[in-house]
Amino acid sequence: MSDELATQPTLVQDNRPWVERYRPKSLQEVSHQTEVVATLQNAVTTGRLPHLLLYGPPGSGKTSVALALCRQLWHPSQWRRRVLELNASDERGISVVRNKIKHFASLTVAKGNNDMENYPNPPFKIIILDEADTVTPDAQAALRRIIEAHSKITRFILICNYVTRVIEPLASRCAKFRFQSLPPSSMKARLEWIANEQNCSESEKDLLDDILEYADGDMRQAVTTLQSVHSLAAGGAKVDKAALAEIAGLPPPAIVDMLWTALLSNSFDTMEKVVETLSAEGFSAQLLLSALVPKLVTDQDLNELSKAELAIRIAEAEKNMIEGGDEQLQLLTVCSLAVSCFEQSKTINQ
Repeated sequence: MSDELATQPTLVQDNRPWVERYRPKSLQEVSHQTEVVATLQNAVTTGRLPHLLLYGPPGSGKTSVALALCRQLWHPSQWRRRVLELNASDERGISVVRNKIKHFASLTVAKGNNDMENYPNPPFKIIILDEADTVTPDAQAALRRIIEAHSKITRFILICNYVTRVIEPLASRCAKFRFQSLPPSSMKARLEWIANEQNCSESEKDLLDDILEYADGDMRQAVTTLQSVHSLAAGGAKVDKAALAEIAGLPPPAIVDMLWTALLSNSFDTMEKVVETLSAEGFSAQLLLSALVPKLVTDQDLNELSKAELAIRIAEAEKNMIEGGDEQLQLLTVCSLAVSCFEQSKTINQ
């Protein structure tokens, strides 16, 4: 019975996704974000921490840095009680701010024990609000007042992708730290370490450069893709570059060529049918547009003005999709303009 209890924690730990298992446990393990880490390391040393606003692209380490900071501020037995982590995409209404956040922020802080002297144990709590840019404006306004009222015993760490969606009165109360997309060099070093820890085969390690290319600076996506590759290889499946593209959710070259052929057909009906088919099959409109951009830029038949119009329309479509626009409609809008541009260029050339 005692042997079973001894091995149980290891089994639980092994079942965690790699992105959680290999999340940095300290600020020293964070890759690339040198200035941010150096500043926060000073906060760990002194125990003085302002309200923070961490912003940048997905997978750049914002949440990992916030959690690593909390781990270094308090003893492992205590930091979970001092930290409230909320995902604003699930809990973003004003009622959550007025009830859950306000209640936790107003609680008094107990004094640290003597056996925890190796940790700063600052006399405050931390509330981590992930995806703060999705919080409604009314809730952000209420949060501003809570920050003012309870700043003596509570610090806030706001995490978002788009800092412009955080109201200025709230952003001005925080020290802002911008996270950059991770360069392939630092990402590869971390992926190689994870691959060695998991005893990945040489064929799996040979795909690391392709994984980094598809991840495009997103460490979370890179680690998840590597785990998917390892799982497929462990099941006896052959994992090559084509299979890797499918794992990453990228449209196969044949699909991109089919859409490109439809654009060159000078037929709106043909193009519309292809767009409907691809949307029904679940291909991402954003990834399809990303795959079309190199073809449109290098095409010899399109003039510079048409390329500029298409680039602007693609940017507008991506913005609309980020804000919740219908993917099929946005893809259809771009493809309609492309068909029109190709038709005009064909008429001019004749």
